[in-house]
Amino acid sequence: METSILATKLYVPPVRPRLVSRPRLFELLNEGLSYNLILVSAPAGFGKTTLVSEWVRQIQLQTHVAWVSLEEGENDPVHFWDYFIAALRTIQPDIGEQMLAMLHSHQSPVSQSVQIESILTSFINELTNLSFNVVLVLDDYHVITSQSVHDGLTFFLDHIPPRIHLIIASRADPPLPLTQYRGKGTILEIRTDDLRFSLNEASTLLRELQNLKLSPENISILNDRTEGWVTGLKMAAHSIPRQENVPEFLSTFSSSQRYIMDYLIEEVLKQQPEGIQDFLIKTSVLDRLNASLCDAVMANHDSQDILLELEHNNMFTNPLDETREWYRYEHLFQDLLNHQLEITIGASDITELHRRASQWYEMNNYSGDAIHHALIAHDWESAIRLITGVNEEKRLSGELVTTLNWIQRIPKEVIFSNTELCILYSQLLIATMQLDAATDVIDKLEQAAENKAELFGLVVSLRCFLAFNRGDTELALELGNKAISSLPTERLEMRTLVSMYLGFIFWQKGNVKESGRLLNLLPLRFSSVKEDKLPKDSGRIVNLFPAKSRLVNE
Repeated sequence: METSILATKLYVPPVRPRLVSRPRLFELLNEGLSYNLILVSAPAGFGKTTLVSEWVRQIQLQTHVAWVSLEEGENDPVHFWDYFIAALRTIQPDIGEQMLAMLHSHQSPVSQSVQIESILTSFINELTNLSFNVVLVLDDYHVITSQSVHDGLTFFLDHIPPRIHLIIASRADPPLPLTQYRGKGTILEIRTDDLRFSLNEASTLLRELQNLKLSPENISILNDRTEGWVTGLKMAAHSIPRQENVPEFLSTFSSSQRYIMDYLIEEVLKQQPEGIQDFLIKTSVLDRLNASLCDAVMANHDSQDILLELEHNNMFTNPLDETREWYRYEHLFQDLLNHQLEITIGASDITELHRRASQWYEMNNYSGDAIHHALIAHDWESAIRLITGVNEEKRLSGELVTTLNWIQRIPKEVIFSNTELCILYSQLLIATMQLDAATDVIDKLEQAAENKAELFGLVVSLRCFLAFNRGDTELALELGNKAISSLPTERLEMRTLVSMYLGFIFWQKGNVKESGRLLNLLPLRFSSVKEDKLPKDSGRIVNLFPAKSRLVNE
């Protein structure tokens, strides 16, 4: 089963009307088509996404283009490569079939470079056979902090197929071997100084945004003050029409971030009608906006009109699709709104906004976003219900890292007060080979297991898995047999998982007959499960089996 793909993350952002064309940078990007990697690296507000999106739309007739707008969820390697493949599938729908199968049936999470390298090899070989050129854009790569993702992307770039050109847009240099790429001449870099607006570009921007009729001298002063920073220029453009003494205003305008934040509050946010201010501040809890979601968060019914008005007025709101259904705030503007949210609205009201967002996402089958907002709201009951509700699907698809990260955002005392969540937590820690942490969790479970026969059997099962992964197969065998005799028959999943461990232990010991008896009889253990649930339960068990179980397939 594949990850649920959010289609708006695969769209090339629409080109804004009255956009300032930047031919000098387009020529540079055109040169990049002879490189493996184009890195566009600059702080927020320098127009990285706008530049790349306009350029790729210009080359779409000659070159196939794929796009991914990355978010924090793509720190799960399975998520990341799912979106990587999904983007390419907008060009060729059947591409990456084998890699997807390997990602979603693998017996342990993709957490070690050797594993992702083996999975990527067949994918790279497949892409080598492409008969056309592809430009793949990874936007907002700075949100990626997972070393596993970085390692996988490095392997991909080290063996990149000749017709694939990768563009990374990021606020910071990614932890990839950039020096090595420079030495090999395989990377083109576009940086802050390249992105600064020239005097002519600044003049065009100011004219297009507000039809400002400034003297060449005033435009030069403003461009110098903002150091060619497009966001600073846009902010000034919003304010200049209200200034009685424009030269004096320009002489005091500064490009420092603190000044810009203060300026945004005084000259942009507070100049809006009260209802618009309220909408902007409260919906800043959302990374993406559409009318229905905003209505739910705001508890009103006019969000569509407001979103269209914000876009029309160039209020730092970007559409994410051609139909203008989904939007997002520009990053710096959202940072400001978040700050205003914290200082103007009480904590309980902020919690309520996230709770409403979580409810909307749950009702519309965006389980990951629903969990995200429930966790921010500290709504542990809803978060646990949602996590355990989607957990089966996540484990089946191999997304153990995502589920584990969710659980680790819940206070330990809350985890330990919920037996089933605690069991799941320990299983995921074992599956990701965090054995010391798993031991601590199992110790807590054991303290709660006194006089509880069922829980005792579960604890023994988990200790069996720990022993196996630490290489103590004799202890694992002893604990496994004890677990089987202690577990209730209705604990089908755990009984089956223990039997799998025992089967592998006998296989490692050379007792093929006993191993075969245990492993071959496993399907019979599902006789009490309805037929339509068999594949789901089977896959769930396989995906929880930790890394060392791969021995049986090698």
